Amino acid sequence: MKIGFFSQPFDDCGPDPRGSIGIVTWEIARRLARSADVLVGAPLTSGRLAKETCEGVRFIRVAVRADLKMLLLADRTLSFLKSRKPLVTRSFYYWLYAIRIARAMSEHRCDVIHIHNFCQFIPIVRAFNPRAKIVLHMSANWLAEFDRGLIDSRLKNVDAIVGCSEYVTQGIRRRFPHHAQRCITVFNGVDTDSFVPFDSCDGELVPGRIIFIGRISPEKGLHVLLDAFKFVAQRRPQASLKIMGGPYVAPSDFVGGVGGDPAVKKLARFYVGPSYIEQLRKQISGPLEGRVIFSREVPHDRVKSILHSAAMLVQPSLVETFGMPVAEAMACSLPVVASRIGGLPEIVVNGQTGLLVQPDDTQQLAEAILQLIQNSELSQTMGRAGRIRAEQLFSWSRVVASFGSLYSKLCNSKGASYSSLYDTPESSKSHSISQIP
Repeated sequence: MKIGFFSQPFDDCGPDPRGSIGIVTWEIARRLARSADVLVGAPLTSGRLAKETCEGVRFIRVAVRADLKMLLLADRTLSFLKSRKPLVTRSFYYWLYAIRIARAMSEHRCDVIHIHNFCQFIPIVRAFNPRAKIVLHMSANWLAEFDRGLIDSRLKNVDAIVGCSEYVTQGIRRRFPHHAQRCITVFNGVDTDSFVPFDSCDGELVPGRIIFIGRISPEKGLHVLLDAFKFVAQRRPQASLKIMGGPYVAPSDFVGGVGGDPAVKKLARFYVGPSYIEQLRKQISGPLEGRVIFSREVPHDRVKSILHSAAMLVQPSLVETFGMPVAEAMACSLPVVASRIGGLPEIVVNGQTGLLVQPDDTQQLAEAILQLIQNSELSQTMGRAGRIRAEQLFSWSRVVASFGSLYSKLCNSKGASYSSLYDTPESSKSHSISQIP
């Protein structure tokens, strides 16, 4: 079987990837390459080669400079015209990139083409690959948020729609019930052989260390975390907070145009004036200085040692479809405090592997953090339970088995009805990794 992965046009993809979707692509592709012919189409980023083969995975990378120039011009034009339709939904979004990757996959004669998030690539891929099975893998909630008619016309050419959580998948099913039988859930994964519980040889555990890992962007809720930490710091003098990640602010269109949910609407204030990270730094002036550390992102293979230095991981997101750092922390037997939002409740079992709090609730977040700091026995119990859950639901072997099963069923369907390909039972509290048996 020949499988093509169609990366997002801004993702770094390959060994030692950056970003959750780059990690997902690499981890799945390199494992599938042990038994299949795998091609990854991606943007040409700094330090990467246009063509190379790594661990059996063939990469073709193309420059996106022309697309960026076109999008800059389009953005200015649409702003002048006061168009409300998000740029990210437009058919011409990274159009040249899509054509070049779709053509490469046609030349490679891919049987299955796996597209991340951008449904406007589907018609282009179909035009160049009329016989290929197309899988749209959603790690964003865009199908449930953007223009229904436009998206529906694109989904007609897709063979399967995969959500990274039941939150994503159910949103698609509700909005497009006529496509529901093509929708399944496959959780993102974690390398449970690499992300393991703390050992004294791995580094130094910092008592009271709270950690956040991810993009420094408004929808991640770091402004809420800093307000909560003020309460924590007053009560626990040894507590410290480390924020690790790059200042990659998601465009407002990517988070639903900062509309809809009241907590998300309030994010609009962070898209004017000083940068988000500058606004965060203003929150930590005075007594918090020295107790809050901002750290640049590190290579993914170093994240484990960062987690091993902490007492807990906190994910205070206001928008979150999955939350890979949460799954990785659980694999390291680290208790988690997370928002009860999006896909996070499917990862964290409240009261067992961590604590869930209402999003944008400073008081609840502070109390949950204090509860874990003050009760080491509870933290350890939750950490052990988190490790078990990560092994059961989030191992890459399970993720790859689910996708391998899907690809095989699609390629062998020979006109079978969708209902014979997909099992779509009601989601359960266990949130099984896939609805494919």
